[in-house]
Parts: sequence; C-alpha cells; structure tokens
Amino acid sequence: MFSLPILTRPIKPKIKIFEDVGFFPTDVAEIIASDPWILTRSADNRLGPSLSALKSVLGSNADVSKVLKLSGWFLKHDLEKTMIPNIEFMKSCGISTLQLTKFLFNFPRFFLCKPESIMDFVKRVDELGFNRKSKMFLHAIRTMSAMTLENWELKLQLFRSLGLSENDILSMFRRVPQVFAVSERKIKEVTQILLGSGNCDISYVANHPELLICSVELRLRPRLQALEILERRKLLPKKPSLTTVCKMTDKKFLNRYVLPYSNEVGKLSMATEAS
Repeated sequence: MFSLPILTRPIKPKIKIFEDVGFFPTDVAEIIASDPWILTRSADNRLGPSLSALKSVLGSNADVSKVLKLSGWFLKHDLEKTMIPNIEFMKSCGISTLQLTKFLFNFPRFFLCKPESIMDFVKRVDELGFNRKSKMFLHAIRTMSAMTLENWELKLQLFRSLGLSENDILSMFRRVPQVFAVSERKIKEVTQILLGSGNCDISYVANHPELLICSVELRLRPRLQALEILERRKLLPKKPSLTTVCKMTDKKFLNRYVLPYSNEVGKLSMATEAS
C-alpha cells in the first residue's frame, strides 16, 4: 500500500521514519490508514521524536503500534511538552508506571492535556479529600479532566435531587469516580429501576455506586427480571444482593440463576436473553 517508488518525495522520509525504528510495513499502513493526517507532520521535528518518546514509555514497537492505531494524536503533538511531563508529574503523585501505561491504551488523549491542566485536575481531586494511594486516584483525575466546572456542578445537583447528601456524593466519587462520567439520563434510569425493584433504597445506591455504571439493557433489567420470576415461583432459597447479581459474569449468572431452573421456568431464558 505504501511502496516507496510510488510515493511522492515529501512522504517517503515520513514512511522511512517508521521503518528505521523497526515497524512492520503492515503496521505502518494501518497506523496511517487510521489517521492519514499523520503524513502532514514533519518527519524530523514531529514523527521521529514522538515515536522515540512513546517507545521510551511503552518499551516496544508492538505497544507503540497498538497505541497509534487507537489514536494518531500522539504523532500530532509535541510529547516532550505534553505526555512526558504529564506522566512524570503523575508518577510524582504516587501513580505507578504500570497503571499509567495501562491507562495510556484506554484513554490515550488524556495524556495529551496541557501539563498545567493535569496539575489543576489533581488539585481539584485533592481538595475533595481523595487518597492518592487509592487505585481510583488516576480514574478520578481522568474523570475530572472530562468535565467542565459547570458540568461538575450539574452532576452534583443531580445527585442531590435524588436524595443523596454531600457526604454520600463525595463518598461515591472516592469509591467509583467514573460514576460522574455517566449521563444524567442513565443515572436517573438506573436509580429508578433499582428503587422500583423494592430491593434497596437510595442509601444502598450511595454505598454501591458501581451499580450506576451497569448496562440497563444488557445486565441490570434482564437480571432483575429473571430474579423476579424466580422469587414469584419461590425458587430462590436465598435472595442475593443486587451488587452480587450485577457483578457476576454472564456465564456465572446463567449457571446459578438460569440453567438450574430452565425446566421449571420456561420463560426465564427469555428474560435473560439480553444479558
């Protein structure tokens, strides 16, 4: 696809930069195909330094290639002024290299924020009483980076309107900061389903904020419907907790609450089909 003889002269050195550091032609083709604008960047001033910076963090061409296929933005920014200082600063906050590396694959553009912005996000998280030793600390910073101050305040107002206290809200953020990235519509829908099940109150939701992240159609609703059928037929020897039910893998849920009762409750499989 990118045979050198047919490439225009300005593009050749850009392809060669990848080849010189050991990238396979197929990887180069996939990276550029995912974001052709990469070829508008200078080979010496942007592509070369960016590839070197990424490899210094990730350690291998395979991982660099994987990240670039996810986001070509790394080749459009000066990583010595964004990613590298951001990583060094977050390391100084106690976040491990391993966690940062894993995060790089899941949230690549987060690392391209301005360093002063990352520092501000950390300051805001610190002011909320977050423990830097918590494994959720990095998630809290990333969540904060995705929200304007206005959106943050709107989310606080939403939780208050559901009957949660200030302490409840802060506790939820410290436990599962990703909850603040969930849409208002979904938070309201999940809360309504949980409270409507008669199995919990709002304080239970506050103590188990991970429930607000569950997929309504693929997990929460079908599983609650399945348990409701079993309860009506008096087939449950012991009522499981909502958190236990929602955290189970599909296979485990089927083996425990569906397959053993398939003969007695023919419609049960239909209720869990979506899960």
